[in-house]
Amino acid sequence: MDWLVSIAIVLPAGYLYMIRSTWLIDYLVWITVLNRGIRRYVDWMAGSFNPLSPVSLTPLVISGLIFLMVFQNYNRLPGYFRKIIISFAIALSVAFAVGLIRNKLAAVYSLAEYVTPLSIMACAVLAWGKNDILDRWIKTVGWAAVFASAYGWYQYFTIPAWDAFWVRAVGFEGYLGKLKPTEMTVFSTMSERGPLASFLGFAVIPMICAKRWRNIGGWLSVLLILSVILLTFVRSTIITIGLAAVLYPLLNRGKNTFRIVILLCVIALAANVGLSLIPTSGKISERVSSIATITKDGSFQGRMEIAQYGFSSVIRNPIGTGLGSTGLAGRVNTGEIEAGAAIGDNGYFAILFTFGWIGSFFFFRAFYLIWRQIRIFERLGIRTDAVMLFKAFFVTGSIALIAGDWIAGAGSIVFFILAGFALHPRPQMDDYARRHSAHRGQKTFKPAT
Repeated sequence: MDWLVSIAIVLPAGYLYMIRSTWLIDYLVWITVLNRGIRRYVDWMAGSFNPLSPVSLTPLVISGLIFLMVFQNYNRLPGYFRKIIISFAIALSVAFAVGLIRNKLAAVYSLAEYVTPLSIMACAVLAWGKNDILDRWIKTVGWAAVFASAYGWYQYFTIPAWDAFWVRAVGFEGYLGKLKPTEMTVFSTMSERGPLASFLGFAVIPMICAKRWRNIGGWLSVLLILSVILLTFVRSTIITIGLAAVLYPLLNRGKNTFRIVILLCVIALAANVGLSLIPTSGKISERVSSIATITKDGSFQGRMEIAQYGFSSVIRNPIGTGLGSTGLAGRVNTGEIEAGAAIGDNGYFAILFTFGWIGSFFFFRAFYLIWRQIRIFERLGIRTDAVMLFKAFFVTGSIALIAGDWIAGAGSIVFFILAGFALHPRPQMDDYARRHSAHRGQKTFKPAT
């Protein structure tokens, strides 16, 4: 049954690929959000847990189709963006070669996890700055976040049988609380509470910062998403959202400052009223209030120990441990998380640990090239909504990386969509070229071939 469901999921993606439709990104978003929930339901129906269910691989298969679309249109990518892709490619090639030797099949899985967001970014570049496509993709992420949040509340109050079956099968009782209504930590349709919080956090930031990216629900959708983030008990996501909301006006000449401040006040008031109605409000309030004293928290102290271990590990392993050595990919070979996977709680050390000195240099160099290109556009007066919001995402994401490697997760979808549109605002580039061609004698930006 697993394979039949997997084929049924992939077939529509195959059709969208054949007609070269941009809706393939929308479809990927929904499958990324829903596939673990589908997988749990299928396992529950079958009466047995399959740790290597093919249903879990469907987002990677769909991502492979997006990669093929990008590969077939590689020559249409701007030259400066190809340099970024080459830098990422060198980093991934080095880490994959090491990982294939050390971690075998897990390296292939991990490679696909990293290629997915990069393919999304390249596909966004190929969208040629069309605002209708950008708006649709961001709103699709928003709708997926609303659905996951609505199901999260359903899960919180009912504990569906298929979700309870999975929690027992993977031994997460205790870690996710008790399998009783209102006493279990929400993970919705995602693989775990952390990935859910990361996805919801990155999805809600555009909705907070700009009206154009809110769906029909408006502020109610924002409040719904934020409420479920509280039910995940992931403090780093709350910090990330707050940081992005503050950085967006600071980095963009005060844009929407008043609206964002008012919104944050309304959210705080609504949260204060709403929390009193939730059975586990005491635990949630305690978790949120602990942010003020986070340096004394056991979780924070644990991350400091991981950082110390990570630093020594990076020094001892200049070539790195290769792709597949940390995170979810580490389960592929054994079905369990390796001891070294704990280093994934610090994204920077996870990257250094995985990619080694050389690979990490090219990996971080690619992000530097992205930021440099954005700054070039700014100096030329090209400031689209995607450029302005991406700046906030870039700085926020750099800080959030301390708490974990979100780059290969579902939360990165919005980041890389915005990155692609920020890196290729084609209409504005052409307009700038037309305005300056008369006295310069040539276009500043040559059309991509």
